[in-house]
Amino acid sequence: MIDRKQIETLQPETVAELLGTVPGVMVSQTGGLGQPTAVFLRGSETDHVLVLIDGVKVGSATLGATAFQFIDPDQIERIEIVRGPRSSLYGSDAIGGVIQIFTHNPGTADRASAFLTGGSQNYAKAGARLSTGGERTQFTLSANSEQTDGYNVCKGNLNAGCFAIEDDPDGFENLSLQAGLNTAVGNKTKIGLSFLSSDGRNEFDGSFQNETEFYASALGATVDVAATDHLAVKLSAGQSRDEQDMLKDGVFVDYFDTARMSLSLQNDWAASNDSLVTFGIDYLADEIASGTAFTETARDNLGVFGQWIATVSVVDIQAALRFDDNEQFGSAITGDASMGAGSEADGRWMLQYGTAFKAPTFNELYYPGFGNATLEPEESATLEAGYRRAGAASRWAVGVFVSDVDQLIAYDAAISAPANIDAAEIMGLELESAVTLSQWQVAAALTVLSAEQKGGAYDGKALPRRPGELLEIRADRLFGKWSVGGSVRGAGETYDDLANTRTIGSYAVLDLRTAFRFARQWEVNAKVANLFDEEYEHASFYKQPGRRYFLGVRWRR
Repeated sequence: MIDRKQIETLQPETVAELLGTVPGVMVSQTGGLGQPTAVFLRGSETDHVLVLIDGVKVGSATLGATAFQFIDPDQIERIEIVRGPRSSLYGSDAIGGVIQIFTHNPGTADRASAFLTGGSQNYAKAGARLSTGGERTQFTLSANSEQTDGYNVCKGNLNAGCFAIEDDPDGFENLSLQAGLNTAVGNKTKIGLSFLSSDGRNEFDGSFQNETEFYASALGATVDVAATDHLAVKLSAGQSRDEQDMLKDGVFVDYFDTARMSLSLQNDWAASNDSLVTFGIDYLADEIASGTAFTETARDNLGVFGQWIATVSVVDIQAALRFDDNEQFGSAITGDASMGAGSEADGRWMLQYGTAFKAPTFNELYYPGFGNATLEPEESATLEAGYRRAGAASRWAVGVFVSDVDQLIAYDAAISAPANIDAAEIMGLELESAVTLSQWQVAAALTVLSAEQKGGAYDGKALPRRPGELLEIRADRLFGKWSVGGSVRGAGETYDDLANTRTIGSYAVLDLRTAFRFARQWEVNAKVANLFDEEYEHASFYKQPGRRYFLGVRWRR
C-alpha cells in the first residue's frame, strides 16, 4: 500500500511516479506532465489493469485504459495494488491486477490546508482543502490548479513516433476537484459519497491532432448496513466519465466521450469466527459518444460472484468464483484459489492460482476502418507463490509468478485490423524490502520479468515496453524538523515494437528531496528531479523530462 505519508515524502509530480515504487508495476509515458501514461502490471497489457477510484470503475471504454496522467496525486489518500488476476471478484480487465485509488476521507483529512509549488518549465501548482463535521457526519472539499509550459516531448519524425515535426513546448493545465461525505443513519447504517474530477488541456505533437481538452470524473455512493451481528450488506453505485475533445492547432477535430455506470450489491456473512462468506451481484454499462461513427455505442455486463475465506489450524484458505453474462460475448466463468501459512513475524508462505478475462475495447471492435467485430475476449491463467516476513525494524517479501494469456489481441497486418492471433507467456520475480539503517528508512523494489509472445509471426519475441529489470531504491531520514531523502529508479533495455526491431535503452535516474517544518503548521519543501539530467525514453522518439527543480510551501491545521 502507498499511504499519504509516503506520498508527501516523495513529493511526486504524477501518479505514475507513485506506482513505480511497487514491484511488478511498469510505467511507460510518452513525455512529461499530462502526456499519455500506460501502466503494465506484471507484464500484462495496459488495458489488463482494472482501476477503481473510491470503488468506482474508471477508464475509457474506447481505449480500454485509464488516463493516469490526469489524476492529481495531491487528491489521493492512499493507493492499494493487488497483483495477479482478480476477475473472480471484479469481472473483466483484472488480468494483471487491480489498482484501487482512495481519495481523502472526510473523517481523517486535514481540517484546513493549503499549498503552493513552483518549478522548472514555468511549473505552478496551488491547492486548498476544507473539512468539517462532527461525530456522525463529516465533509471535505478541495480544489487544486496545476499548469506548466512543458517541453517538446517528441523528437520530430515523419515516419515514426508522433509522425510530425513540431519543435515547440507541449504544455499542460489541470483543475482537479475532490469532495467526500460520510454520514451515519442510526446505529447500523453508514452512507458515503465521493467525487473526483480533472478538467484541463494537454498539448502534444501529432500530424492530425496536437491538443486535447479533457474532462474525467468518478462519482460514487455507498450504503453499508450491519444487517445482523453476522451479516453486513453493502450497496454501491458509481459513474465515471472520460471525455476528450481533439484539436489541431486550436481547431476542433473530433470528440470521444465515454461513460461507465456500475451497481453492486455485496453481502459478507460471518459463518463462524474463522470463516467469512461473500456473495453478490454487480452490473456494468458502458456508453460512448463520438464524432466518429462507431457500429455499436453501448454494452452491459451482469456478474454474480462468491468468495469463501477461512482459517483451518495455521492455514488460511481463500476461494472465489464468478459468472459473467456479457451482452456481446455471452457467458464467462473465472475463479481463483489461494492458501497461506505462518505469521508475518515468523514468515508467511502463499500459493495462488487464478483465471481472468478481458473483453475487447470499443476501438478494437468497432472503430471505422480498424475494428474487428469478431474478436473474442482475452483469457489468462496465473500461478504464483510468495514468502514475506516483517519484524520491528525490517520487512521483506519475495514472489514468483507465471501467466499464460490466450486469445491475445494484437494488430494483424494481413487483415489490417486487430485479431486474436497470439498468446503470451509472462514470468516474473518480485522482491521488496524496507529496513531502518542508522535512522535511515530504506526501501527497495525489484522486478525481473520475461514477457514473450507465443505463436504467430513473432513467436519468441518480447512484448514491447516491458523492461527485463526494474529497480527502485529510496532512502529518507528525519533530522529534527528537517527531512532529507532520495530515490533511484532504473530499468533495463526493452523494445518498442512487436517485431523487436526498435530498442529502448536502459536508464537510471536520481531524485533528491528535502522538507523543513519551520512552524507547527508550516512546512517548506524542495525537490530536484533527474539530478544528472539523464536522457532516456519509455517509448521511442518521446523524451522523458530532464533535470527539474521544485520549491513549495504547505500549511495545515
